Amino acid sequence: MKEEKKENLLDEKIEEMETEESPKEKQQKEKRKKYIIKGISSTIACIIHTCGYFSIWVIGNSVVYLISFRRHYNSKLTFSYGYFLFPIMNFTLSLTSPIGGIIEDKIGSKKTIFLSSLILCFSFSIMLLSRNIFLDYALMSLNGFGMAVGINITRKNACSFFMKKKALICGIVFLIPGLVNAALAIFYEKYILNPLSENPTIENIYYGEKIFLNFQNLIIFEIGYIIITSFLTLLLYYQNNPKETIEFGFEERIDDKNKSIKNKNTIPKQIKIQRALQNIRAVKLFIMIFSFFPTINLMTNTMRPIGIYYKLNTYYLQLIGALFSIIGCISSIIFALIGDKIQFRILFCLFAIFLSISSFYFPLTFHNEFLFICEIMIISFVLNGFNIIIDPHMMKVYGIDNYIEIGGVIRSSAGFAEIFSVIFAFYLENNFSGNKDAVYKLMYIISGCFSLISFVLGLFEGDDVFYYDI
Repeated sequence: MKEEKKENLLDEKIEEMETEESPKEKQQKEKRKKYIIKGISSTIACIIHTCGYFSIWVIGNSVVYLISFRRHYNSKLTFSYGYFLFPIMNFTLSLTSPIGGIIEDKIGSKKTIFLSSLILCFSFSIMLLSRNIFLDYALMSLNGFGMAVGINITRKNACSFFMKKKALICGIVFLIPGLVNAALAIFYEKYILNPLSENPTIENIYYGEKIFLNFQNLIIFEIGYIIITSFLTLLLYYQNNPKETIEFGFEERIDDKNKSIKNKNTIPKQIKIQRALQNIRAVKLFIMIFSFFPTINLMTNTMRPIGIYYKLNTYYLQLIGALFSIIGCISSIIFALIGDKIQFRILFCLFAIFLSISSFYFPLTFHNEFLFICEIMIISFVLNGFNIIIDPHMMKVYGIDNYIEIGGVIRSSAGFAEIFSVIFAFYLENNFSGNKDAVYKLMYIISGCFSLISFVLGLFEGDDVFYYDI
């Protein structure tokens, strides 16, 4: 009995010794925990940063107030001049987005984010003094450049911590700011711009003097909001170390055949951009995204004046911005969960078909408030779903190191599409002698045809890694 007890005690001691962690293993676990904390902190920083940037687009729902303000100094302005404000910003953002990666390489991530916020605050401060719509165009273009400098840095960094869950991270990053900005849209409209819920004059769709001056208060609030979100972003942001990513097992494994991509970190980023532009696949993806956006751009730019022109209930019009964000959040949740599991081609083609159908059908909803709002919600669902899947797709195809530069060039197609759409809408509204019905129908028939082009090209887009020496 005694011998058996001794043997059992020895066995227990041996098991304890085997299960006991070595100092190196403990140190490794501790480092892993710190790495995960840094990753979570950087993801939170990305969410806060995105909240600040998204709030600028929320102001787009308030363009009618700005045009009313500017008409006080130039009575010849029509609402269609307001179509250009945010498309000009988005165009500059798209066109200059690769610059963010180049600046980041020169001065570092945190300084780049700080520079971006500084440009935005400066631009909005000058807008407080502006009395001219054309100066507003220049300032919105400067806003676009400021956003381009820093918009992708925090997202790329957050995804690089958790490479296997890129779509999930992108979904979270779009979801929370979407909810925040849904609340902001209501707050801006109800408590800053139009606290008494006054309606515009239907005959000319402009607000009175008491209302439009509130737009200045909105700009002051926006400057403060950007300063606070930028400060919190810089406080929580940690630059990821690729060596730690490999060491702690969060990297995305690549097959041996994909290791033929050589020296990708030794070639200047300007050359990477040049090579992307010369490659047929990158050009095709550029055209796909360009053709995808006209319907979205036309709808987001014209939905408010269409609603006022057709005398839809102004209460619904006030909620459009909030509804757009809320539905976008639902879309973000869905595609964050399935975006890593379903082929990009399948999702993209579904989005393109939905856009075509929505575009052809939209003119039939102008006299029906319920159908009109449903169409807006469909567009929001598609847009946010597309934003969740396109960035992980480009990271996978071109590599995380090339995402800002090459992905920025491809993403610039959305800016070109927006400028094209708004010039088209402006020309029709100011040069067409017939009634508005015919103008808006023509807009959406043509945009639906563009979506069909995008669908056809999407049928041939794969998920494989892009093989060329970058």
